[in-house]
Amino acid sequence: MNPFLNVAAKDIQESIRSKRLVITLAFFVLAGVGMAYWIKNLMMNLSVGGGGFTDEQLLSNAVRGNLLSSAKNFLAILSMLIGADAINREIESGTIKVTLGHPIYRDQFILGKLLGRAVTVMFGFAIFAVVSTASMLIIGIPTSSDVIFTFIKPLPFFIMFSLVYLSLGVLISTVIKKPSTAIIIAVIFPVFLEIVYPMLVSMIIAFKTISSGATSPEAIQEMVRKVYTFLMIQPGFHMDNINNAIFYGMTSSQIASAAAFPISLQAQAPPYLEALGLAWKNIVLLFVMMLIPFAFAYLRFMKADLR
Repeated sequence: MNPFLNVAAKDIQESIRSKRLVITLAFFVLAGVGMAYWIKNLMMNLSVGGGGFTDEQLLSNAVRGNLLSSAKNFLAILSMLIGADAINREIESGTIKVTLGHPIYRDQFILGKLLGRAVTVMFGFAIFAVVSTASMLIIGIPTSSDVIFTFIKPLPFFIMFSLVYLSLGVLISTVIKKPSTAIIIAVIFPVFLEIVYPMLVSMIIAFKTISSGATSPEAIQEMVRKVYTFLMIQPGFHMDNINNAIFYGMTSSQIASAAAFPISLQAQAPPYLEALGLAWKNIVLLFVMMLIPFAFAYLRFMKADLR
């Protein structure tokens, strides 16, 4: 077998047995189902009228949003955790010397590591999708065909999004020598970037806008524009834009404006290619975010002293 595929196959076997996969999967499935159950109870107790939506449509959109958010955060944390010890653990244990003592080049080794760990992440994502959907059916949350396709339509971009954080994890594994330290950073960094950072940005900009006394529609639009400018460095922001384009035919900016202006979400998703055309800038930026950290990791590994 090709040395590149040998490294990938060995890495898949080791990574799938990792406790990190099981713990991360269990946490997000339970959290996602709990949130969906809360949404169901909330929606059932609300009287929704006007806007052309039924209770069932609102519940479907809310459940889909919960699933997409849970899947995004799950992939961010799992991908970095899986990638954070890809290289440094091999160096610490000394197995990298044995591996590279065989007829295999360094580029084949690191690419095999990336492929193996990417397959592991997607294996975890497949389990997450199946268990989350099945759990909702068990607790009585109505799932339409649209909700079932929540994980399928944006799948290529979920893969790209996971590769962004996997590449960041591999970069960390080439920079930080101790695997335990790298794993701690791999937990903190995606939590901060995907959850804490957007909350801080939104709160600070909203506070400044309100304290200045600007409450006009134009001021709100300017506030949203500033928030999204700061969120451009966040992979999850681009993933959200892609998901919104696929399922609602609008970018995040337009959906945010719907809270203050008479814009209504489409009941039917737009044609797939048309949706991708709306979010093509986000797709390109997500691709660039995937390439840059892996390029740095690749260059560092190729020049590293592995003793």
